Amino acid sequence: MPLPVLLAPAAVSTALALWPIRRPFAAATAGWVWSLPAQELPLHVGALVGAATAPALAGRGGRAARPSDHVGVGIAVLTWAGLGVVVSRHVAAAAVLDRALAEGLGAGLGEGETTTSPSALHRTPWPRVLFRPWPLRPRGVRARRGMVYGPDPKTNRFDLYTRTGSSRAGGGNASGGNSGSSANSGNGAGDVRGVLVHIHGGHFRAGGPSRESRAMLFDHAARGWAAISTTYHLSPTPESGFPQHLVDVKRLLRWIRTEGPSHGIGADAPIVVAGSSAGAHIAMMTALTAGDPRFQPGFEDADTAVAGAIGLYGYYGRLGLETRDISDPVRHAASGAPPVAIIHGTHDTYTPVKGSRRLVRHLRAGSPNPVVYAELPGAQHGFDAVRSPRYLAVVDAVSRFTDRLA
Repeated sequence: MPLPVLLAPAAVSTALALWPIRRPFAAATAGWVWSLPAQELPLHVGALVGAATAPALAGRGGRAARPSDHVGVGIAVLTWAGLGVVVSRHVAAAAVLDRALAEGLGAGLGEGETTTSPSALHRTPWPRVLFRPWPLRPRGVRARRGMVYGPDPKTNRFDLYTRTGSSRAGGGNASGGNSGSSANSGNGAGDVRGVLVHIHGGHFRAGGPSRESRAMLFDHAARGWAAISTTYHLSPTPESGFPQHLVDVKRLLRWIRTEGPSHGIGADAPIVVAGSSAGAHIAMMTALTAGDPRFQPGFEDADTAVAGAIGLYGYYGRLGLETRDISDPVRHAASGAPPVAIIHGTHDTYTPVKGSRRLVRHLRAGSPNPVVYAELPGAQHGFDAVRSPRYLAVVDAVSRFTDRLA
């Protein structure tokens, strides 16, 4: 196969990572998907380009170089240069997040109680980035999968991660089943620092637990949090599923308060809701509608207040015309909002960054609590899948944010 043809997928992926297609939406979505290898795994793509180009650079075993080889080498050089720009944007994310935390939480950030060492905040673990990009559950973290928090065991389910020995031995779900690793003895209810609930994305119609933000979940579990990855009722369209997906998450909050103590979670443990893409919409709606009986049918008196909310590359607009007055986070008063952190990529073509800016303006105008906002240079949609330098910086920043809430 001619070298230029062999290198074309990597070159196109790199070009789309640098210059994303923004319109029309179908083309923008296709471009986003094609850009993901170069956008999230630039070092790996660069290594593959090097492996494909090496024979041409070595003279193909002594044979004369083909004209296409010279073209291919040129494409490789340009691709490497573009990937270098992508990597530089990954590395720049740490400073952007630092500024956002300082502006949102104050200059004293990091001087108070924290479990994240300031000296290690920007020390990118390059071997892990290169050789273990997919986040695997650490040895010191226990997983209990398929736990049930509501009446529908298929959709009202979640995965729970805790530090080994930090939770009381017990069943794997609220109905008595157990999946995942074996139970470990712990210190009983209340021995976790807090609860992080992550809500997956998928346009409200796809997805499942433990597919996104795995590194963030494992990091929190390793630091003594109960980390939950949850799903909810999915629907053909966002509006047709509203408000059921919001009700589901609130039902999970009730489960944490009532059933959590039997799993080592104190009834008064601070809860932080986080979400990716569509999950970020649900997280913000949860934070802005605490105790709203419209979204708590049958458990109107349950405490559904949260200590904080985090949105990653979220959509924060209305879900349809018929529900525009109640499904749009900006239509809900910000006066009761907890501390919020919103992180979005400047190159997001699936949920453009302007939606996050709109929500941040609303929160800062009405909330008495801190609002942390960071725009990651060059980041696209779905930046929380693998251990990239950028996402590891996000994990560090989120840990510093949640440390202040525990």
